[in-house]
Amino acid sequence: MPTMVTRVELQVEVVGCPTVCRHCWAQGVAYPAMPLGDVAWVLEHAHRFCDEHGLGFGAYPMHELAAHPQAAELPRLFAAHVGAAEFEPLATTGVPMATRQDWRELLVAAAKLGTTTVWVAFHGIGTEHDRQVNRPGAYAETCLAVQRAHAERLRAGCNVFVTTANAPQAERLLDALQQLQVDEMSWEPATYYPTPRGRRNEPLRPGLAELRPIADRIRQLSPFHCDAWANLEAHTEAAWTRRALAGDWPPQLAEIQPRHDDQELKLVCRPNLDLHTGTAGRYRERHGNLRTDGGHAVLSRALEQGGWSIDAVWFGPDPLPAVGELAAQCGDLTGQGLHFSEASVRYLWLDRAQRAQRAAAGARTPPTARGGIGVRVVAVRRDLTALVSAVAHRSEVFPVSKKSPGSDRRHTVTSDDAVGVWSKVPGSDPKPLSASVLGELLCLRTVVVLHCVLCR
Repeated sequence: MPTMVTRVELQVEVVGCPTVCRHCWAQGVAYPAMPLGDVAWVLEHAHRFCDEHGLGFGAYPMHELAAHPQAAELPRLFAAHVGAAEFEPLATTGVPMATRQDWRELLVAAAKLGTTTVWVAFHGIGTEHDRQVNRPGAYAETCLAVQRAHAERLRAGCNVFVTTANAPQAERLLDALQQLQVDEMSWEPATYYPTPRGRRNEPLRPGLAELRPIADRIRQLSPFHCDAWANLEAHTEAAWTRRALAGDWPPQLAEIQPRHDDQELKLVCRPNLDLHTGTAGRYRERHGNLRTDGGHAVLSRALEQGGWSIDAVWFGPDPLPAVGELAAQCGDLTGQGLHFSEASVRYLWLDRAQRAQRAAAGARTPPTARGGIGVRVVAVRRDLTALVSAVAHRSEVFPVSKKSPGSDRRHTVTSDDAVGVWSKVPGSDPKPLSASVLGELLCLRTVVVLHCVLCR
């Protein structure tokens, strides 16, 4: 249930991400940058509203700060409202640090705020990393970002998201990171989130067989997740299931089960200044547009609704099953997949439970009641899957924009491009997938970017 609000946490979608990581909880994709003036306007109005209502205020730029054309200005802009600690470390995929000409200005600006460390992510060596982030050359770009951070006398740290695909490369990757003189590294399987990407990535979750051979060396080189690496057997899904069934479960975080009178209001400002309850990539109720509907009115509607726990953001406001019930219903007593936190495996179980409920409800609904738009969307989704597969196979997803023939100018890949590709797919419906239906399905008014189609 929504609760009384004491603090507002606002994510502002200032610019998209040049990579599309398979496990990304925030479902980052490329989208145009929010003008700096709009960012400043949103922060000023939201902060003033919170001050007037006696609320704490926090804010963070999404999805990839370093990709913004005026990236050097963004940390200062946010720090003026929420403090500079949000940018220690400075989190980035690393790609913008390698591709932009003014990378030095960004690092100098961050250092002036007190940033000491640039934090990137690795998903394997070479082409395996590139495949995981859906960007050719991304591994080399991330390595260059580490070198550039060191060139400006900043430290460099990284997450390494371990999968069944990159675990055999672990020794080589450890050597490569040491050669890059990475100052800190955190090795872990990705936390599970109930998103399309999380579900597609779950089969790559490593088990004991993949991680046992590298556990000792990682414990020597990384200060993170020491308990998990020292006792991998205790972090399999099977082990978590046994703990839940036995009532031996770690205390839940306050943000998951908050007190009635102490709750954050989690808000997301979209690039067009629409305001939603939720988190980046998981947009709940829309409260209006800050610009056209008035910032005070829209924020008041959000506050009136009340705060949601992070559980409610991901799974809805209805009460959720206790963890013991979840384990009995959805846990796997033979599961060898490794989860370094209880939150990860619990979210996996909750997602299984909700999907099972939806499947059961659909099976009970008479066919006539499932007609109309529902049947249409299912059919379009089936065709869309084939379309995406065909486009990816033809390597037409990258980049998001493409050069016009005989010109250096670039234009956005539109729904018309999508339909053109669809009409060439062998075995496709003789009636082409219409741009209007495709746009309707993706909830976009005009332009459908194939990059988004691949990952949404």
